[in-house]
Amino acid sequence: MWDDEAALARLTRLTLWGVAALLLWAALVVASRMPMFDLHEIRIVGAHHVTLKQAQLVVRQRIVGNFFSVDLAAVRAAFIKLPWARDASVKRHWPDGLEVMLEEHRALARWNDDALLNRYGEVFQAATDQNLPHLSGPAGSEHEVVQAWLDYGKTLAVLKRYPVSVTLNDRRSWSLVMDNGVSIELGRDQTNWRLARWVSLYPAMAAQLSAPLVAVDLRYPKGFAVRVAGSGSDSSSHTAQKQGKSL
Repeated sequence: MWDDEAALARLTRLTLWGVAALLLWAALVVASRMPMFDLHEIRIVGAHHVTLKQAQLVVRQRIVGNFFSVDLAAVRAAFIKLPWARDASVKRHWPDGLEVMLEEHRALARWNDDALLNRYGEVFQAATDQNLPHLSGPAGSEHEVVQAWLDYGKTLAVLKRYPVSVTLNDRRSWSLVMDNGVSIELGRDQTNWRLARWVSLYPAMAAQLSAPLVAVDLRYPKGFAVRVAGSGSDSSSHTAQKQGKSL
């Protein structure tokens, strides 16, 4: 090999390239530790519910390192743990900054007693004073309940009403409350059809009522029961069933 000039030339070139790469790596390590690459600017984009105080807390506690060494995945993970934060993306801004782009939840409804639902039907924990419908159901039924709320809303729109509450209980029975406070028991089967039937009969029924409507029970196979204000639940139930069957 030592008599092979071509082989020696190749070996020399490889050695020089190796030394150059090592020197370049060393220079980068030294440069990356220079103060000019310390992170001085953290830009938060898309924050509406996430507060400045919450963002500053993440910056102080979770962002470690400089422009080169900061762990972007760890920064993202810290931000998406904040209330209202659904997702986040993080990127470097040369030479001393980061940009955090937040995607916040958009609240669609309250869920059960202590949570919110976003527009994707996902449950999240946060506080809000927004006037939102109240949806309830067993774990895993979120999308089903949201769809029912939308369907019932379209049906009630004929009466210029909308559901402010929709509940699916553990027995798979549905109920709702309209914006005027009237509660409606829908039962377990054919709930959309039952509600649409009642909506079509409502004008004739309303004309016969002597007091404001309080509750409707649509679980009867051939009619429905109503309860009006000022009547006892026992006496009104019997009268309303007869009325419902006659319509």
